[in-house]
Amino acid sequence: MDLTWLDNVKIDGGSMKGFAKDTSGATVYAVYKFDSERQKKSFQEAHIPSYTFTLKGHFGELQPAAHEYSFSMERYVKMNGAIGIFESESILDSQSKFSLRALLSKQRWQVKQHIRKTFPESLIVEAEALLIGDRSGMDEELATSYRTLGITHLFAISGLHVGLLTFFLRSVLMRLSIRVETIDTLLIILLPFYALLAGGAPSVWRAVSLTILILLTASGKLRLRTDDALALSAIGFIFMQPFIVFQPGFQLSYLAAFSLIFSSKILANTSSALGLSFVVTTITQLALYPVLLFHFYELSLSSFIVNLLYVPLYSIIILPANILLLLLTFGMPAIADVIFAIYEPLRSWIAVFTAWLSSLPYQMWVPGRPSGYLSALAVSGVLVFFICLERGQKPIRAFLFVLVPAVFIQLTPFMERDLRVTFLDVGQGDAIVIELPYRRGVYLFDTGGVVRWGEVNWRTPEREFEVGRKIVVPFLKGRGITTIDKMILSHADSDHIEAADEILDELTVKEIHIAPNSEKEKTMQDIVRIAGEMNIPMLSITEGVSWSIGSVDFHYIAPTAGKYNGNESSLVLFINTDGPSFLLTGDLELDGEKRVVKKYAGTDWGELILKAGHHGSRTSSSDGFIRELEPSLAILSYGRKNRYGHPHEEVMDTFKKYEIPTIATADVGSITVIVSKKGYTIVPTQIEKTEMAIP
Repeated sequence: MDLTWLDNVKIDGGSMKGFAKDTSGATVYAVYKFDSERQKKSFQEAHIPSYTFTLKGHFGELQPAAHEYSFSMERYVKMNGAIGIFESESILDSQSKFSLRALLSKQRWQVKQHIRKTFPESLIVEAEALLIGDRSGMDEELATSYRTLGITHLFAISGLHVGLLTFFLRSVLMRLSIRVETIDTLLIILLPFYALLAGGAPSVWRAVSLTILILLTASGKLRLRTDDALALSAIGFIFMQPFIVFQPGFQLSYLAAFSLIFSSKILANTSSALGLSFVVTTITQLALYPVLLFHFYELSLSSFIVNLLYVPLYSIIILPANILLLLLTFGMPAIADVIFAIYEPLRSWIAVFTAWLSSLPYQMWVPGRPSGYLSALAVSGVLVFFICLERGQKPIRAFLFVLVPAVFIQLTPFMERDLRVTFLDVGQGDAIVIELPYRRGVYLFDTGGVVRWGEVNWRTPEREFEVGRKIVVPFLKGRGITTIDKMILSHADSDHIEAADEILDELTVKEIHIAPNSEKEKTMQDIVRIAGEMNIPMLSITEGVSWSIGSVDFHYIAPTAGKYNGNESSLVLFINTDGPSFLLTGDLELDGEKRVVKKYAGTDWGELILKAGHHGSRTSSSDGFIRELEPSLAILSYGRKNRYGHPHEEVMDTFKKYEIPTIATADVGSITVIVSKKGYTIVPTQIEKTEMAIP
């Protein structure tokens, strides 16, 4: 297959990946694994979109989402108009390609290389984002700070940037006594090229196309209202890329612009500049909040105030400084160095202040993803709110139409009467979320984690996949959970606890349960440190510890006190409900299972759902253990195509021997068991595979 990678191609670790076009114009997501470090280096030094590659490979299967709130590769591919994922095995040939798009792409790449060579390291990420629309270098900590403050939009090229650039260029050319008509014609020609150089994001094209239509209207060549101009811009974008309507960036960008256009009467009644800035922020945040909650499950409450400071800061200082410094590094590097010496310390101080500001508590509202009905109610409430303001009603009274849907969205999780136990698909590991009825408590049994092998080398990704931030936290926030009452760490293996520090950074944890003496293990060091800094009680738990919440009883049935002994020291939790019972066994192995069978022989386990020990390893789920428990269902958590060979054939034979149905996260994604007074239902992420997994 002949493919040309687009601007978003990325080299990370031992592979190159990104969207590409074939000779027919169809889009695919293409992945190529390098043969050697030397080959990787040669690609890093080249402008990849300038070449057409002849590749040998095949279309692969898209990995399913871990759960409904996590990243979905299938959805990502579709919303970018791609037909699938192409996994290339080798490069047969490559040819240089010349086109206007490739030329502009190369110019953008050269600017990026120039920024990396001439800007101080601390300023590179910001310069790339503001000047060429490349946010790939932004780390997770910075992204979290900007989300908390609700200023992420300032870190991307948008209407603000395009407007400032247009204003600056227009002002300079007018001072050179160039005719206004000539200037506007020049801008109409240059702005599309700028959109391509800036990465072509929806916000950029929206701002550029709208500016062009306004310039045409101002010149008398076109009679068009602003709202019609914005609508034409959106229609043109959709015509070129139909699937873009599903992208959050497209939805948020155009909705924000429409909300401001149709609120012109409200804006006209605001006299002061500070008041206008506050009203603009309020209008956009209120208009966008149903969409923000649907996609991201949270909303920054501080953004209404914070933007009053940061919008002028970026408009007057940060963006102009980056533009000026870029120009100076090309023509007057000595002067650029002088300005860098002044600007870099100032920017460092702003970064420290931003980090401190984002660390303040109670800034985020995290109600989770609202249902379709609640989303419709929220949208209706916002529309009525704006109508009331336009008709001159008092803002406090009108705000009730926004507040009432928001209250319903917030309270909905606390009105759920069912117990929910979710076995998250974290790959090779365990993470189980227990939600008590009426949200009386939320427990997290293990956190999942990445098991790292060998030394770091050229194949190691720049950023390791973070199970906590990418899978566990999105699920919890999607469910409207910000507080974990008990974080239970069954034992100190990385695939069970490595993501704990990420979760502790993002959410509130009231207490941590650990196996006796496991806190001395190396894998527990970061968790112990963070818990100490946050004053989170860390309790060493042994068998016999019990508690009850409503009609749900919790009992630890292992381990005994004494020396920590790895898997055999796993915390084992038995949960008794009005419906089925649950047994969560961590990585308990044969000796531990024998102790449980011996001590609890004859126990009525009820209609038991067993989380099979050690991911289906043959060191667990022994014949005697399964015969004693007689579970009605066994749930296995293991990674797809894992190197351990889980689940082991002997274990699956044991389950078949006793006619015990099984279901695995590797097959159906995350698995939620919903327990109500009428019984229980099992809801896997990939519903179409349910009948295959459960006989």
